[in-house]
Amino acid sequence: MTQTFWLGFMLTRRDLSQRYRGTVLGVLWPFLYAGLLLSMFTFVFSLVLNVRWSAGTEGRPNEGALMIFAGLVPYLFIAEVMTRSASCITSASNFVKKVRFPLSLLPVVVVNSALVLAAINALILVAAVGILWADVPPTVLMLPLIFVPLAALGLGVAFLFATLGVFFRDLSQLSPLLAQLLMFLAPVCYPDSAVPPAFAKVVELNPVTWFATAFRNAVLDGEVTTPGEWVSHSLACFLFAFATFAFFQRTRRSFADVL
Repeated sequence: MTQTFWLGFMLTRRDLSQRYRGTVLGVLWPFLYAGLLLSMFTFVFSLVLNVRWSAGTEGRPNEGALMIFAGLVPYLFIAEVMTRSASCITSASNFVKKVRFPLSLLPVVVVNSALVLAAINALILVAAVGILWADVPPTVLMLPLIFVPLAALGLGVAFLFATLGVFFRDLSQLSPLLAQLLMFLAPVCYPDSAVPPAFAKVVELNPVTWFATAFRNAVLDGEVTTPGEWVSHSLACFLFAFATFAFFQRTRRSFADVL
């Protein structure tokens, strides 16, 4: 167990280092990317379009940009997992034929790397709130708890897409489109109140919806997610992760034949 954990840690570190290897800024790129993304949203939605997120908080500066960025933090995590896990097995076919190598680590490494980037985005978001609003609510301390079911959901998606990606190679091409669809069907770039009643149920069933709302509540609105909601969503995400892990383990014996 200890060896597997250490191997997963080393693979995650290698994955992150390879991503920025050869670049001038190196590991500073995740921070720079998040900062540039937030700056772009601030310019477009606050200065150009002058977006007001809600009537009750018109006095808060750059509200639209911060609200959208808060919704993007969990979405970008899920999108990263979806797009990368679809090819994480096929791109490492040499590991498939190694009997002693735990293949389940490959989707886990994808999730671990995406979690590091999501944590950086969350830190940039909190820092931006402190700078622009000069008031960070104490509910930001709830963010680690929100990351627990988010990580479980990411594992479930990673195991599912990693398995399907072996048998359906088109999934690696389709996953970016599915990720975009997931964003537009969740209140990431628009408030819940803007959803027409006919589509409210579809948006509610989108797993990104709850996380986008939870991040906004914790970082921007100073609201605490109820224990009942957190427990129910955590339980659903962990059950999904266990189910897809079982599916991955059941079908992994066929990976070598397909690859």
